[in-house]
Amino acid sequence: MSPAGRPSPGPPRSAVTHVMGTVVSLAAPAAVGAEAFRAAAREAFGELRRMDEVFSPYRPDSPVSRIRDGRLRTADLPGHPEGPLLTEVLRLCERLHADSGGAFDAWAVGDPPGFDPCGAVKGWAAERAADLLARRLPAFALNAGGDVRVRGGWGGGPWRVGVTDPHRPGGVLAVLPLSDAAVATSGTAERGRHVWHPGTGRPAAGLAQVTVVGPDLALADGYATAAMARAATAADVDDAHAWLEALARRDGYWSLTVDPAGRVRRLDGLDGRDSPGTSRAAAPAAASSGPDGG
Repeated sequence: MSPAGRPSPGPPRSAVTHVMGTVVSLAAPAAVGAEAFRAAAREAFGELRRMDEVFSPYRPDSPVSRIRDGRLRTADLPGHPEGPLLTEVLRLCERLHADSGGAFDAWAVGDPPGFDPCGAVKGWAAERAADLLARRLPAFALNAGGDVRVRGGWGGGPWRVGVTDPHRPGGVLAVLPLSDAAVATSGTAERGRHVWHPGTGRPAAGLAQVTVVGPDLALADGYATAAMARAATAADVDDAHAWLEALARRDGYWSLTVDPAGRVRRLDGLDGRDSPGTSRAAAPAAASSGPDGG
């Protein structure tokens, strides 16, 4: 039986691939037809592979690599075959830069600083793939290396998205019951301190992990990266928390943060009122949001 006493719906259909330097998995209710599920998975995974070809900074001839080293100028994008996609991501990066007060800066990543939109691209690409899935599947959970997009539900209830615990390998910090939402996590557990603060030119060290939940995975991914960057040192954590609280009140993107000592803080902007459900992990999560990404 399910936790609510309903008959078990059986295991969901699932598919897995490796793309964008990470593992991407798709789940859908067992009631979805096998061929419909396979067709949806092929289309979504194909979209992610195409986005990897365009935006990977690890491919020397990708358009992003060409922008980074000056071979492709942004002024030339209107005539480029992938110009519309590149322009869309540049506009997303501009919005994130403005929303974060400059903490998200795709043009100041690494040492020496250079162009790298990866802090938002994986979530943006997964959101595009989710739009394709929604045309074919009534419900699904797409997990792109810890950036999760769910729609509908499973087993008569919402999907359960687990938030990984950065201080307990394999552990789950919390389980989020969600039906139509995006969950993005940025942190140090998988790749160390890799989110750069544009002002100091050094990796941010004030927080171990930030998880952002909201309606759009492109923005949730970018906001999680921005919050990590904003907490450049322990002295900057309060500023990052204040920004996340304001973000929740203004746009509905609420968050969970974990500091290097393991302290967890929830920023929902609700001033003590009832907030979106979060439960401690008592059962396996249907999908997990972890810090493989930004």
